[in-house]
This record gives sequence, structure tokens and C-alpha cells, in this order.
Amino acid sequence: MDPDYSDEMVDHVVDFFDRVAPFYDAWAGGQHGRVASRLVDLAAPAKNEHVLDVGTGTGLVAHLVAPRVNPGMVIGIDLSENMLRIARTNGKDKNVQFVGMAAERLVFRPETFDLVTMGEALAYFADPTEALAEAHRILRPGGRLAVSCLRRSLNTRAQDLFFQGLAPLARRHYLSLPRYSSERARFGEPDVLPQILSGAGFEVGRLTEMVTGGRTSDAREWTELMAGAGPLPYTLIRALGPRYRGELEAEVEAAMASLGDPDDAFRYHHSYVLVAARKR
Repeated sequence: MDPDYSDEMVDHVVDFFDRVAPFYDAWAGGQHGRVASRLVDLAAPAKNEHVLDVGTGTGLVAHLVAPRVNPGMVIGIDLSENMLRIARTNGKDKNVQFVGMAAERLVFRPETFDLVTMGEALAYFADPTEALAEAHRILRPGGRLAVSCLRRSLNTRAQDLFFQGLAPLARRHYLSLPRYSSERARFGEPDVLPQILSGAGFEVGRLTEMVTGGRTSDAREWTELMAGAGPLPYTLIRALGPRYRGELEAEVEAAMASLGDPDDAFRYHHSYVLVAARKR
């Protein structure tokens, strides 16, 4: 069992995704959709294949895969009911269905699927090791796994400065929140993710990276963007009333000014590592 695992942590993550579900697809100008598209291209689903999309969220990956494998089937699983509700209303393909299920406790028989996809999900699972073991179990011999993970080491100076201030912000407002260990922040590194997959019984094939970014116009827009970046910033920012939210935005303005170079202020990167592998 992953030492980070706890019911409290799982509840915290699921609550985050339940809350952001309505604007998940639109966040950062549709960033999640672009990552999903790149992952599906890397996975190369083929006609008649059966695919399991683990941590499907709003079904971005599943809906892209469905027409490619038709008349094969796609099943998307997630623990966020709000995400699944949106996934079921998006798209019109009849060969895709969405089910509430944990990545670590798949109900499917061994060697059932040709392809498993995990789009931006691995670092959020209660037990990533067990989730990968389950993916390995339900894949047919030679079956494929495609994974995308956020690469945090390519954050901008502005992002690093902001995220470093989250722990002091929580202490200042007497907020104690469950957190995964810092090791998960390295899942998306190009020298780490292949090792994780290899250790789970997969032979890594292709690895590619995707880097996009932009700038916000001011502290308010920046804070709104960062609130969607994960459970910790979302919970902290949403817990602040108008007065403290104003104080936070003033601190963000000061932090951005401290960077010195105006070009660095309010600049962000969204960077991902995407890997395709086969079951050994």
C-alpha cells in the first residue's frame, strides 16, 4: 500500500475534482483537452480494440478514443461522480461507457483490454503502484499503456514563487490539509516516469514532451488560474473570504514585482511527459 494512502486524502482529491468538474475542460484555455489529444495520438488506438481509460474525468481521452476503436469498446472509470456526469453527457459515441471505480480495484477479468490510458491521473491515485499492477493484470499479452504526467520541474519562476507560498498561507489561516508526499511531484520527469512503468512490468517505447504556457494579466486572473492547478491551491484559495483574498492578490502582485524581469511576472508553463509502453 502506498504510504501516502489515506481515506482523508482520497476524499480530498475526489472533492477537488467534483468541485472543478464544471470548468475542468475550459481551464487554462482548454489545456486538458490538448494533453488528451496528444496522449491519444501517442497511444494509437485501432479499430476493434477494447480500451480502459483510468481516471477518465470528463471523458476527454475516452471520447477521442471511441471513434477510433469502433466497433471496439471504451470504458472510462473515475471516482468523481460530477466528472462522470459530465463525461456521460459529452459525446455521442455509443461504444463508450463511464463507471465509478477505483484504479486500484478493477473488477475486470485478467487480459481483457488491448489498451489502458491514464491521462494526468497517475499522481492522484491513492496507490499508483497498485493502479499500475491492476492495469498490467487486465491487459492482454503485448497490450499497451499510455500515460501523461505533469512535469513540475519546468514551472516558471512565477509558479515556483507562488507554490512555495502555499504552506505559509495555510499556516497563517490555521488550515491543515492532507497532502501527498513530494515524491509524486517527480512522476512527470522524463527520467522518472519510464522507471516507474518499467518497475510495473511494462516495456517503455515512445516518450514525448509537451510544453505550453502563457501569461495572466494581473494577480486576480493569476490566482483564479492557480486555483485550478490542484487540490491544495484550490482548497486554500477558495477558503479565503473577500478580505483575505484581496490580501493574497496583493501579495501575488508584490511577489511578481520581486522577480525583477517584467517578462517573468504572471508567466506560467504547463509541461507534460507522455509515455507509451507495452506489457511485458
